[in-house]
Amino acid sequence: MILQCKQYSSPVGSGHVQQFNGAARPHHGSDVPIMIALNGFTQPAMDFARRHALVLVSRPELNLWAHGQHLYDVLGIESAA
Repeated sequence: MILQCKQYSSPVGSGHVQQFNGAARPHHGSDVPIMIALNGFTQPAMDFARRHALVLVSRPELNLWAHGQHLYDVLGIESAA
C-alpha cells in the first residue's frame, strides 16, 4: 500500500493522478495505491483512477473513517486477514 496526500485549494486533476499511477506500481510496487485529497478530485481524475484501479479518498471518506467506520470498509478494500 502506498499513500500520497494532497492539500490543494481546488480538486486534484487528472495529471496529478496519472503521475501518481506512473510511480505507485512500477516504481514502488504498490498493490493498493491510494491518493488522498482534502478538496476532492476532478471528474477526469476520478475516471482515470477508476480505469486504473487507484483508490481516491477525500473528505467524505476521511469523515467516515474518523467516526469509526473501518478503513477497509470506507475504501471498499477486502481485508487480507
